[in-house]
Amino acid sequence: MTILVTGATGNVGRNVVEQLVKRGANVRALVRNPSKANFPARVDVVQGDLLDVDSLRKAFSGVSTL
Repeated sequence: MTILVTGATGNVGRNVVEQLVKRGANVRALVRNPSKANFPARVDVVQGDLLDVDSLRKAFSGVSTL
């Protein structure tokens, strides 16, 4: 199961990613600016924007939970 976290570089999103990784979840982080995505290597970082349908399609591919 892969979990998509939007806003992953924000205050709340970063903590959500951190907690999910600690629990052993497969995490995909949707971020606007990948240079701000300082996550463990096992986190799949996808650049995109919630207003960009194509980036959302890429981000949601294979995701089971948002």
